[in-house]
Amino acid sequence: MAEAAIFFDAIQPMVPLGKEVFLDSPGYIYQIKWDGVRILALIEERRVSLKNRRGSPRTAQYPELQKLAELIDATSAVLDGEVIVLAAGKPNFPRLLRRDLCRREKAVRALQRELPCSYCLFDLLFLNGADLTGHPLEQRQRLLEEIVKPAPLLHLCENFTEGQALYREIGLAGLEGIVAKKRGSLYRSGKRSADWLKMKPRRRQLCVVGGLSMSGGTVGSLLLGAYRGEELLYIGKAGAGLKGQELLQLHHFALQGASATSFFSNPPRERALLWLKPSLTVLIEFAEWTGTLKMRHPVVLGFSGRSPEEAVV
Repeated sequence: MAEAAIFFDAIQPMVPLGKEVFLDSPGYIYQIKWDGVRILALIEERRVSLKNRRGSPRTAQYPELQKLAELIDATSAVLDGEVIVLAAGKPNFPRLLRRDLCRREKAVRALQRELPCSYCLFDLLFLNGADLTGHPLEQRQRLLEEIVKPAPLLHLCENFTEGQALYREIGLAGLEGIVAKKRGSLYRSGKRSADWLKMKPRRRQLCVVGGLSMSGGTVGSLLLGAYRGEELLYIGKAGAGLKGQELLQLHHFALQGASATSFFSNPPRERALLWLKPSLTVLIEFAEWTGTLKMRHPVVLGFSGRSPEEAVV
């Protein structure tokens, strides 16, 4: 096995620590955190191999990234970045997840046409036989800039010097967050290091209430869904944030909108569930999407007057 492939098999992504607030500091650079899937890429002998954060192969899922071999001026290289899929000009994780979970070659090719991906590149770990993880961040970035050829498929992440201003802008733009990286820092394989810090605003999602989780005859949480085409996907449940008056409204609604069967294409398998016709919508705030397209730490902000058809992922 060639040296680059041996390195690729052994290397694991460096992971940023979560932080509530960034203080602007000349000791850090700041980058946009893209709403994608972390992917390490090996380029060797004009071929590209991909793996995700857990080390699982992802080469088959993103065949268009074979073009990286033409866009990186190197005999061998290992890159770090995120694969994204755009919708309305912004990264869309639910759409990307369709790509990432697809296994059948014919379906992969169809999704490649329907949901083309891009690679947001932010680090260079190995180049032409040399391990760069022990080199300072600035040197790795400088070498990366020298070997990248511009192309729509490949986006080289930009550095910013003002973290607070960048955080405000990405919040307004509805992007995932920012990462602060310490100047002069080394790349620590598989480590969660304070040399990289991440900050992400909470997100919002319009959801359809497709059922209720009951506890002792009272509502425990809402079973939440959103449409992907004609399909209503179950994307999690939330009870936090519900107020007394809203619980009374839910009881009244359940009498009118109860259903014998679930409208979800992937209903949760729990006991004491009451299915509802998908007509009531709520606004949910949550931390992030999981790898199975569920909302992490959702909180109910309130009922919405918007139509169920507007709740989409």
